[in-house]
Amino acid sequence: MSDILPSEPLPRDNVAALVAALPHPGFARALLGYVRRAADIASFGAFYVADIARADPVLSVHSGEMSAYWFNRNAQRILANDLARDDIMARIHAAGPDGLAIERWHPPQDDPRAPIYARDGVIERVTVSSRSGRTGFLSFYLRGAALGWLMPEEFDRLRGVLPLAHELIGLRHRIVGSEAFRATTRERASALRARGAGLFTDLSPREAEVCDHIANGVGVSGTALALGVSENTVRTLRRRAYRKLGVHSAQQLVALAMQDGATP
Repeated sequence: MSDILPSEPLPRDNVAALVAALPHPGFARALLGYVRRAADIASFGAFYVADIARADPVLSVHSGEMSAYWFNRNAQRILANDLARDDIMARIHAAGPDGLAIERWHPPQDDPRAPIYARDGVIERVTVSSRSGRTGFLSFYLRGAALGWLMPEEFDRLRGVLPLAHELIGLRHRIVGSEAFRATTRERASALRARGAGLFTDLSPREAEVCDHIANGVGVSGTALALGVSENTVRTLRRRAYRKLGVHSAQQLVALAMQDGATP
């Protein structure tokens, strides 16, 4: 007599389903659906800061009613403005080490984001900020103007679900990286090395692989998992690669890859 039972679907609640979706393209849409159980949010996104000492945020993930084109374009405009970028960093710093801050906000008329919010029909934003070690995150949840201001009970419900949503966004970034990098990177470091492009020729195959993951916004832990090495090994390979390429950040690496990739 066999003890093997017929196969059944894995029992998953909403949170377990979100965790299972982490590495997949549908994660952002699933997360927005989870947040909307608490309150009607039009769109959400998150800014990631790899090193809070450098104040260089990138758009990590986003989803909602706004098209990907406009979401990325708006993010570029916001990050190109010193006042808006400094505001992101100030909120991350204010969260404190290993802390979490949740705030409601709408731009005053003289804020550089005010025209963007007005054009896209956004009336207010809820932000969640945190920092841990050298990294920081700010996730933001946009309320459509047609729905009016969030009611107190809606904001209370959001405060109950947004800490988990924020942590999942951070975990996804560490595993698969930033959508912003994938949208701008045209050349892989390993491909540039193989065809003898610029300083990439000096990289070892393993250093080039690490650069490929960095250029996709994948963190140290995600890179170590993908390559089957320790996190210390990833840090060593990254340090060597940066020294050979003369760069100091993922953004500089991406810029160099695009520059050398465009050179015949």
